[in-house]
Amino acid sequence: MSTSSVSTQNSTLNNALATLAPQTATTGTSTFASDLQASENRALEIASLPMQALEADQTTLSGETGELSTLSGLFSTLQTSLQNISSGTGASAIQATSSDQSVANASVTGSALPGTYTVQVTTAGTYSSASSDSATTVTDPTTQNISASTNFTLTVGTSTYTLSADNLNGLATAINSSGAAVQAVVINVGTPEAPNYELSLQSTGFGDVPLQVNDGTNNLMGALNEGADAVYTVNGQPSAGITSDSSTVTLAPGLNVTLGAVGSSTISVSSSLSSVSSELSSLVTAYNAAFTEVQKNTGQNGGALVGDSSVLDMQQALTQMITYSGGSGSITSLAQLGVEFTQEGTLTFDPTVTAGLSTSQINDALTFLGDPNSSGYLQYANNVLDGVTDPVAGVIVTDTQEYQTQNTADQTEINNDQAKLVTMQTNLQAQMAQANALIEGDFSRQEVDR
Repeated sequence: MSTSSVSTQNSTLNNALATLAPQTATTGTSTFASDLQASENRALEIASLPMQALEADQTTLSGETGELSTLSGLFSTLQTSLQNISSGTGASAIQATSSDQSVANASVTGSALPGTYTVQVTTAGTYSSASSDSATTVTDPTTQNISASTNFTLTVGTSTYTLSADNLNGLATAINSSGAAVQAVVINVGTPEAPNYELSLQSTGFGDVPLQVNDGTNNLMGALNEGADAVYTVNGQPSAGITSDSSTVTLAPGLNVTLGAVGSSTISVSSSLSSVSSELSSLVTAYNAAFTEVQKNTGQNGGALVGDSSVLDMQQALTQMITYSGGSGSITSLAQLGVEFTQEGTLTFDPTVTAGLSTSQINDALTFLGDPNSSGYLQYANNVLDGVTDPVAGVIVTDTQEYQTQNTADQTEINNDQAKLVTMQTNLQAQMAQANALIEGDFSRQEVDR
C-alpha cells in the first residue's frame, strides 16, 4: 500500500473514531499484545474503505458543482449581452441628425418615420422678465424683504397665486413652489461691499406674459421686458409660420427639436446600427468566454465535467445561437452583420460590416434581430440560452441539484459508516482485551508449572 493511501485511510479512520474517548493500546504484557492491537487497527482500516470512496466522491462532486457555478455566471453574462442588443433595435435604432444644431437640435422620442425635414426659424423666441422696483434696500435676503408685508399675490399671465413669506429668499422659494409658469431668483444689483438684493422673475414659456407681485397695497415689480413666441416653418409650411411658447416643439410623431436661433437646419431621420454594433461586440466577448470554459471540460485531460451530458448541451446551445438563419430580407444571419467563427471555434466581430450596410439592409437587419421576447434572432437565441440558464429547469440548475442530492446521500452513508466503526472499535477492543487476558493467564500457569 502506498504512503498516500495509508495516510488517507488513517485520516478517515481518525475522523470516524473522533467521537470516542482517547483509546490506549490493548493492555497486557503478553508478547502478542502488539499483534492484537495491529489486528484491531487493520480491521478498522479495512472497514473504513467504503468511507474513503464516499469522501472521494464528495470531492469530485464539489469540483463539478464549482465548475457548474462558473459556467452559470458565464452563460448568464452571455444571455444578458444578447438581450442588450435590443437596446439598439426598434425605436432605439432611429437616429436624428441636424445640419445646424445651433438652430434646431433634434431628438427621437418614439418611432419616427425616416425622412428629411427642413426647419426655418424666423423668431427664436424670448421669455418675459421683470425685477422688483422697491424703495427698500435689502442687504440681507434671509432677514429682510422688499415689502413689510408677509402676504403677497403673484400674477403670471391671467393666473394669480396667493403667497406668504417674511424674507426675500422665502418669497422667491414660495413663488417657485407655487406651480406658476415662472422662475424666481434673488439677484444682487449692488456691489459686494454694499449689496442690494432684488427679486427677479422670468417666465418659463416664450411670449408676452404679464408678471407681477403685489403686497396688498403696491405692485412690487418694475417694467415688464416683454417676451416673444418662437416662429418657425417645416418644409416651408405653413407660410405664415408656426408659433410656439416653448423652445422644444414636435416636428413629427416621435421627433422633437429644440429651437435655438434664427436660421435654417435640415433634420435627417434614419435607422442606425451603431448601438447594435457595440452590443454585438460585447456579445462576441461573452460568447468566447463561455465557449472557452466549456471547452476546458472536454477531451482526455479535461476539467471537472468531462463526460457530463450538460457539457454537450452547452456546446449545442452555443452553436445553435450563432448559426441561426432566418428572415426573408437581405440579412438572415449574424455572419452578414460581421460575426464570424475562427478556426478555434471562437468568434470575431468586424464593425465595418454593419457600418457599410445600406438603409434597406439596416432595416432588414433590425427585422432579422427582432426582440428577445417576441421575434427574430434575439427571441430564438434567448430561448436557446434559457435551456441552459433557466433557474427552474435549465441544464445547469438541474445538474447542480443532482450533484447536491448525491452529496447529501454520500454524507448520510458516511455518517452511518462512522457510527458502525465506532461500535466496531468498541467491540474489537473488548475482544482483544479478553484475548490478551487469556494469553497472560495461560503464560502465568506455565510459569507456575515450571
